[in-house]
Amino acid sequence: MPKLTMPSPKLRRRALLAGLATFPTAALATPVPETGLRAAGLPPLPLIPAQPLADLPAWRRNALPVDPNDTRPKIAIVVDDCGVMRDNTARAVALPGPLTLAWFPFAPNLAAQTRESRANGHETLMHMPMQARINDPYALGPDPLRVDLSPGVNLERLRDAIAAVPHAVGLNNHMGSVATRSIWLMNIVARQTRRSTMLFLDSVTVAHSEGVLRAEALGVPTAARDVFLDDSPRPGDIARQLAITEAIARHQGYAIAIGHPWPDTLDALEAWLPTLGAKGFALWPIAATVALRNHLPILAG
Repeated sequence: MPKLTMPSPKLRRRALLAGLATFPTAALATPVPETGLRAAGLPPLPLIPAQPLADLPAWRRNALPVDPNDTRPKIAIVVDDCGVMRDNTARAVALPGPLTLAWFPFAPNLAAQTRESRANGHETLMHMPMQARINDPYALGPDPLRVDLSPGVNLERLRDAIAAVPHAVGLNNHMGSVATRSIWLMNIVARQTRRSTMLFLDSVTVAHSEGVLRAEALGVPTAARDVFLDDSPRPGDIARQLAITEAIARHQGYAIAIGHPWPDTLDALEAWLPTLGAKGFALWPIAATVALRNHLPILAG
C-alpha cells in the first residue's frame, strides 16, 4: 500500500480555499496511530466563564454546549438548503445530532421549522444566497447578494435575511462563486456578521474566496468547509467523501463537511452517523468547531 503523506498546513489551506480539499485514496485505508486534539497540536479549549446567556454574543447564545474534555477528533456536518424541500428537510431534522442545519431565509414557516430542529438537537445557520457564475434565479433564490448592486441594497438584503432565521449562530453562503471573490462585498458581509455577533462559515464554492480572509480581518469567528459530500450524487462517491472527512478529522483534529437534503445524501448520513462513536469520532455542531479552529473558549455542557 502506498505510504500516505499528508499535505502541509499551508498547502492544505491553499487547497481548501481552492475548493480542492481532498486526500489521495490511500488515506482512506491508512491507519493513523494518534488522533484528536493532541495529535493535531491543538491546545485544550478554555471554558466560557459562567454568565447569563443574554449577555453572550449570538454565536455563543444560540450554540449547543459540548464536552470540553472530549479529545476525540471532531466532525461537523452542515446540511445546506433547508426549509424549502419540506419532506427532505424533515428527514434532515430527524437525523441524530448534533448537526448544523443551514436554512434559506426565504423558506416558509421558519420559526416552526427551526424550533423543531433545535428540539432535535441541531444548531442553526442562515444560508445566504450570493451571486454565482450561473445566473439561475430558481437555483439561487430571491434577493441574493450581488456585486452589481449598491452596498446599501446588499446590506439591506443581508440584514433582512439574518432577521428571518431565528436562533442562528451564524451564516454561510449559498452558491456565491462571484460574490465571495469580491473583497468589498465580503467586507460588507463580515461587518454585518460582526455587528450581529455571529460567526461566518465559508462554503468555499470557488477558488480564492475572500470569505474567511475578510472575516478574520474583522475579528469574526470563522471557518471554511473541508469537504463537499455530494458534488456527485452517486452513493459510492458520497461514501468516499465521508471517508475523506474522517481522514481530515484524524489529521487536523476536526473536519467540516457540507451536504444537502437530497435522498442519497440523507440515506448515506442515516447509515454513517451512528458509526462515528465506535470509530472514535465526536460529532460536534459548527459553533464549537469554529471555537476549536480559532482557539476560542467554548460553551461547555
